[in-house]
Amino acid sequence: MIQQKLVILKENNVIDEQTYLFMQETLTLLKDKEIIKEESESDTFITHLAMATSRQIKEEEPIDFVDDTIKNEIEKAAEFQQAVELWEQITDLSPITFPENEKDYFYLHLVTMLQNNN
Repeated sequence: MIQQKLVILKENNVIDEQTYLFMQETLTLLKDKEIIKEESESDTFITHLAMATSRQIKEEEPIDFVDDTIKNEIEKAAEFQQAVELWEQITDLSPITFPENEKDYFYLHLVTMLQNNN
């Protein structure tokens, strides 16, 4: 399903080739690290990552910050530190730099995936 979404986004010029390849590398990383077994487990995260990457490349308006209450809950999660480390590995693959307001959303997605994996 996520592969179909990525192809549609690319064919409709919502994301570019560079973003598409970044998503493929990220999916490979998530599978190699056994964060996900099936690509469908990362559907929401990969879709958000693709759109956020595209927003940065196109210099579009950034999204709002995560609500402080939600941010505090994310940071309390047992998986938070692992999510931060995983995010650093993902950003090493990235063609762009993400603003601070995006990071907390990615932490939320990653913490959720890690919790679902346990």
